[in-house]
Amino acid sequence: MLDDAGKPLALHLERWSDHGRRLVLGSQLNARIRALQPDQGGAFLETETGAEAFMRLQKAHSITEGQALNVIVAAEAREDKLARVEFFNENSSPPDQLAWPECVIEDVSAGNQLIAAAFDEALSSTLTLPGGGRLRIERTSALTAVDVDTAGRNGKGSAASRALKINLEACGELARQMKLRNLGGLVVLDCVAPLNAGSRQKIKDAMKSELKAAGLASNTVLAPSQLGLLELSLPWRKTPISDRILDSRADTSDETLCLEGLRMLEQTATGNRMDKYTLELPKRAFQWLDKTGAPLKDLVADKYGRRLSFTASDQPKPSVYQTA
Repeated sequence: MLDDAGKPLALHLERWSDHGRRLVLGSQLNARIRALQPDQGGAFLETETGAEAFMRLQKAHSITEGQALNVIVAAEAREDKLARVEFFNENSSPPDQLAWPECVIEDVSAGNQLIAAAFDEALSSTLTLPGGGRLRIERTSALTAVDVDTAGRNGKGSAASRALKINLEACGELARQMKLRNLGGLVVLDCVAPLNAGSRQKIKDAMKSELKAAGLASNTVLAPSQLGLLELSLPWRKTPISDRILDSRADTSDETLCLEGLRMLEQTATGNRMDKYTLELPKRAFQWLDKTGAPLKDLVADKYGRRLSFTASDQPKPSVYQTA
């Protein structure tokens, strides 16, 4: 989804491997209590998809192990957290961030550069602000740290007015990035100094306004501290884009590499309908395709016939070449 300026605002990632197992925000499903964990404030559940989930429970609950429940997914899984579910009934309201606003939907070809650039942006640690300067985003296990770097940016007026202007720009960009990356939890923005009481309030108000405009209304925002640190928190809802695309070492995952190659292959094969092509995948991506993603080969064959083949290589990126 693009905003009014044509910048990416939200990404939807749906993969073949998701079907039938991944717990998606807002999904309603049957589950069974596997284990009560009072010390963790809830219980672990096994859902009808086979995936595990966690449910928070009040201390005075009457739930028993083995009990069947109807639940709704309130937060998708993250790298170190199970999906979280809640009781579902006819009065349950869907979680916020579930529905996309009305927008024009267009079909695009495989390998579309605009979409590829949007995903690259969602994974980048450094972004350029509209008026110059940079925003650096670093996600840790405890919080997301964001630094505003003026990067030699010049402007008219006093130091305080220049600082306020870049801090307000940073609020708008940070809100868009939170939406784009599916981030939640605690976020700390290190604002540019100097800050006075009036500018602190303006920055807080701007941050709340920008979050609301991005569809992230459920939030808590504090005015920047004496040290210039603005704190905000958002509920975790969707799986962060980085968790879907990267592995635990922050490298491109085997599945991501394989699917990137398949898009390249489809793009080439569609433009040249009579030629034969080979997709050369990094060894680890080829192994993923050979084992976990084997049915994808059949889908490719059904669509393009037997003129496409696959091989492994020591190269870090996939490539496609014509074969005799």
